[in-house]
Amino acid sequence: MPSHLTQIPLIISFKSHDRNPGLSKKKLLLALLQPDRVSSVSVNHWCLGDLELRRALDNTFPVLDILSLSEDYGGRVLPDNFVAPHLRVLHLQNITISRGSSLLANATNLSSLRLESIPGFDYFPPEYLVECMASMPHLDNISISFLQNSPLPDTVVELPHTHITRVALPRLSRLIYAGISLYLENLLTRISAPFLQDFRFTTSSKEVLAVNRLSTFLGTIKNPNIGTAVVSFSAVSVTIAFHPKQPSVTPPYFVFTILLTYDRVRAVDCATQICNAVVPAFGVVERLELELDTHYSRESSFLIQHTLWHTFLRLFGGVKALRVDTTLARELSDALHPNNGAVVQNLLPVLSQLVVFGEDLVHQPFSSFIHARRLAGLSIDLQVTEDLPSSLPPPHISWSFDTF
Repeated sequence: MPSHLTQIPLIISFKSHDRNPGLSKKKLLLALLQPDRVSSVSVNHWCLGDLELRRALDNTFPVLDILSLSEDYGGRVLPDNFVAPHLRVLHLQNITISRGSSLLANATNLSSLRLESIPGFDYFPPEYLVECMASMPHLDNISISFLQNSPLPDTVVELPHTHITRVALPRLSRLIYAGISLYLENLLTRISAPFLQDFRFTTSSKEVLAVNRLSTFLGTIKNPNIGTAVVSFSAVSVTIAFHPKQPSVTPPYFVFTILLTYDRVRAVDCATQICNAVVPAFGVVERLELELDTHYSRESSFLIQHTLWHTFLRLFGGVKALRVDTTLARELSDALHPNNGAVVQNLLPVLSQLVVFGEDLVHQPFSSFIHARRLAGLSIDLQVTEDLPSSLPPPHISWSFDTF
């Protein structure tokens, strides 16, 4: 082969739906025999149990810039001797890295890190991950998720012997996490991200969230510019999304999804728990929306104790505009009825606009609440409409390189 051709970088791509996957595999393996030239590897749904692929990857790739591997089944592990010191993008799905590997420790140029569908039996201890992040000054995007219903070992606890107690990630703009909350808490206590703009967190209601840890982490974010909170209830989850003060399709965007495993009373309790951490860190929320998923059975009861609603609404003392789904309106109206005593007088003290939306509007809700406020010299503009609320979609997730 001419010498000038040996210097051309190799970009390797394999997808399971290729017209001739056998030929594609052969070409990929042949290219991997020249690790000094490989700059990009993208393998979609090729079993890492394949001995030929494992042997080919069990090497040092000095110029590799992008590695994206996805697998159909969990439990696959990268070879221990796979090293790529100039790696910028690392995306793994259903594939993990063994604790004996030095891949992350040497990936000092990494800017995009996706470790998704990690099996519970082989995880990255948060302490080790933070130590690696300390050597990644360019890290911009992180996504970490564990396989659903795959709990972490009982040994996932605070480890006292760590070399690094806290790391600042000045370029981190997006952090996505799905899994056991304890793992995330141990991670958040060790990092700060002053310019984080997109934070998405999913966990189960079985987990107890350490509110103070989450609040401390969010408090490291500079000028979050949050003005709207949207709380969405469904039969299987509750989602609390925080949007910018002005409607926008760009960050900031912070969303917390709690998967419900017990009765629906936990929904308001979980929403309160999250908001108790987020609202103090973000400052005044001026707009609050409470909505019910359209797939939720409208005939189902959603009766929650008034005291739970009182605790929840007490966190939103700066709300000026409140939008409520009609299915929730009657219950919330009962919770805000003046007969509930002085506690109601102190809720939503600056509320000036109240919108009830949805179908089957049979009565005017909140009439007693609004009348009591009027007697106190406060005016609330009530609007009842069948129109659904204006949609506040999450910003589109784009990666510097995407395979999955």
